[in-house]
Amino acid sequence: MNPEDLPVYREKARILEVLEKNQIVVVESPTGSGKTTQLPLILHEAGYDQSGLIGVTQPRRIATLSVCDYISNQLKVKVGGFAGYKMRFEDITSPETRIKIMTDGILLQELKADPYLSRYSVIMIDEAHERSLNIDFILGLLKKLLESRSDLKVIISSATINTAIFSEYFNHCPVIHIDTETFPVEISYQPPLLEHSEESMLRKIVEITENHARNKTGDVLVFLQGEKVIKDCVKMLSESSVRKKLFLLPLYGRLSREEQERVFIETPPGKIKVVVATNIAETSVTIDGITAVIDSGYAKINFYSPRNYTSSLVEKPISKASCNQRKGRAGRTQAGDCYRLYSKDDFKERDLFTIEEIYRTDLSEVVLRMAELGISDFNSFEFISPPGKEGLIAAVETLRMFGAIDDENGLTSVGNLMAAFPMLPRHSRMIVEAINRFPDVLEETITAASFLTAHSPYVLPQGEEMAARNAHHAFRDADGDFVSYLKLYESYMDADDKQAFCRKYYLDDRIMGEIANIKVQLEDIVREQGIPISGGGRVPDYLCAVSAGLMQFVCCRSGRGVYRSLTAEQISIHPGSVMFRETPKYIVAGEVVRTSRMFARSVSPLRREWLKIISEDLYYELIDTGSYVKDKDRQEPRDKREENRVRIGGKSFTVKPYKGGRKIVSLPWGEFRQVVDKIQTGELSRFKKMRGTVILKDGEFLSGVKLNNIIRICKVIDPVNHVTGKMPAAFYTQAEFDSNAVFNGINMIMHLYRKPKSKKQLGFITLHTDGNGSYWFTSGSNFLVSLEESLSSLEVIADELTDKSSQKQIGRVYRRLNEMMNI
Repeated sequence: MNPEDLPVYREKARILEVLEKNQIVVVESPTGSGKTTQLPLILHEAGYDQSGLIGVTQPRRIATLSVCDYISNQLKVKVGGFAGYKMRFEDITSPETRIKIMTDGILLQELKADPYLSRYSVIMIDEAHERSLNIDFILGLLKKLLESRSDLKVIISSATINTAIFSEYFNHCPVIHIDTETFPVEISYQPPLLEHSEESMLRKIVEITENHARNKTGDVLVFLQGEKVIKDCVKMLSESSVRKKLFLLPLYGRLSREEQERVFIETPPGKIKVVVATNIAETSVTIDGITAVIDSGYAKINFYSPRNYTSSLVEKPISKASCNQRKGRAGRTQAGDCYRLYSKDDFKERDLFTIEEIYRTDLSEVVLRMAELGISDFNSFEFISPPGKEGLIAAVETLRMFGAIDDENGLTSVGNLMAAFPMLPRHSRMIVEAINRFPDVLEETITAASFLTAHSPYVLPQGEEMAARNAHHAFRDADGDFVSYLKLYESYMDADDKQAFCRKYYLDDRIMGEIANIKVQLEDIVREQGIPISGGGRVPDYLCAVSAGLMQFVCCRSGRGVYRSLTAEQISIHPGSVMFRETPKYIVAGEVVRTSRMFARSVSPLRREWLKIISEDLYYELIDTGSYVKDKDRQEPRDKREENRVRIGGKSFTVKPYKGGRKIVSLPWGEFRQVVDKIQTGELSRFKKMRGTVILKDGEFLSGVKLNNIIRICKVIDPVNHVTGKMPAAFYTQAEFDSNAVFNGINMIMHLYRKPKSKKQLGFITLHTDGNGSYWFTSGSNFLVSLEESLSSLEVIADELTDKSSQKQIGRVYRRLNEMMNI
């Protein structure tokens, strides 16, 4: 296709005329108009690059790369020449670069170094409708900058999603709408047989894809929630009846650049390309040839709690605007189909727009950047959507705890050093602590910060979980994950063949390479401050430096296997940590995340005497058990419902008296199972003040558990088919044993057990070990305690039974239990 045939060229004259008369213009158009790739070239043709750079921001790395590649190919020039790109830790530009594509975080860094953006003649904020925190902050800074730079032009480029807000924010600036020729897209609402059941949803996707492959033409784009379900979907499609016709391509953030860019290659003759993607394919990339979209209706959205500094990745229904964005991917070049895996009524009840990131993320980095720019009245900064007071207060408290800002909200010497690093304040604070107090472990602390900044490099391929886990144990250390990271990094850097090393130890070679790159860049920043880098110091000093940045995640053991921080309770060590089976009195975690419960990830043990070294305030607040929760209102109030019935998922259930004058919801399994899969993850918080008990025939289980957790658990168990009255036999691995009986027993872990003499209460079959070869099973009433105990015991037996057959059987159970842990 000739780029000048794209719809944006029809409006070329009007765009340039309006831009000449105005400092700022909003350009809105549906996907496929060419605005992202052609507007920079239209500006170049009009001579805007003669007086400065044409800067274009993108919210994602994949879009930054693909846009730069497209423009360079169109101009027949090398990437990094006339058109270049820059993202964190990667700068492919040169003195000849006139069109610069960059992630929005890079523009924020440049605003810090050059508040007037004096090198630029035009700034184009692309995909502005995504309303990321960076985009909102940039818009606020640009609004102020335009007052002092009358020669700077700004283009806000957006899909047709609530663009009026941009015009109003920039004093009712003009909006240019670009019409695109769209083909009709037929919408078909096809909810799976079991709504909100992943397996049922995947079967529906296979059914739709098979029908499309047999009866229609064109490629297929499937929208799913995350990496795991995408892999499961690709696997099911690869086993479908039309598998030989399909060219299957996953697309998610953790893939390498080369793997992501495969989605743009031409579909092989006789094949149908099926791209299975997260919402990364909603607006940031355009894939030609798509005639069918299959929309799950869900995305994973990150939410941050400023009250306890924890984050959670929540699976939520997407907004109507996102639904329509996804639908639009099918009608770009010919008539298409959109299959929505939800009902029409469900669509009507959805929010109009996605909640802006500024309302659901940690604001401490933005507040640090404001202080760096000399903005001290954080509340008066003119955001396009003002953040909540609670978020700003928490950010200020965090930065003051780190000693980064003073009482007048100005940067301290510590804050000034922290601001030099393009990373979360808690990670930069670790490095600054090492610089100021523990210089002999500065190199190690930079390594730790590099690991925390990147995704986890550990991979667990399906069917190879035990082999991968054993390989990861090669780097285990009694001082926990942070010391294990040092061992892993040193071994990786010593390896001559780094890809072979990663294959051997089940590591993601792209992420390991990224960690090494981040470390080099961070060391460069340190050296630019005139600070020498030393290493080889004491482990206690290293863990104290790390903890200075992670004070919010320093925890004290408060019960059996559970911990508390200054602001959160009931924290468990995540099974992925090398400390999972350990219970030190004090720990530091890289982060605390909420799923079905609070989990500490990247954990190392601390000693009581180290707490004072880290922070005296931390020591006294954490040791004084009477003052560790700042807000007493966090405690859940008792359920005061007096009604005898309660409605859940459209059905009515009986409420009956329970211990201590409380009420409990009686949940007969036959009725309850009909509503469990209908309840969406985002709705669960409505049920956290109620408790329940599940009735199975004449027995009960999960009695007294919060109803939101009962719903989570019942989504991953099958009580009807997995209930027994016979407890598996104990065994001893140091003597001969019946392997069939042992593995039959292991396969029954977390099945329900009905005691022969007391059939009322059902428990979960739990595996235990003494660590010396003895294993036995018991029945536990607490689902998560039984699950953790069984996972821990499985890890021990995996170390003892190393033959391939045993490892494979243990691996299957280990994978099942790990999936339960992620409810």
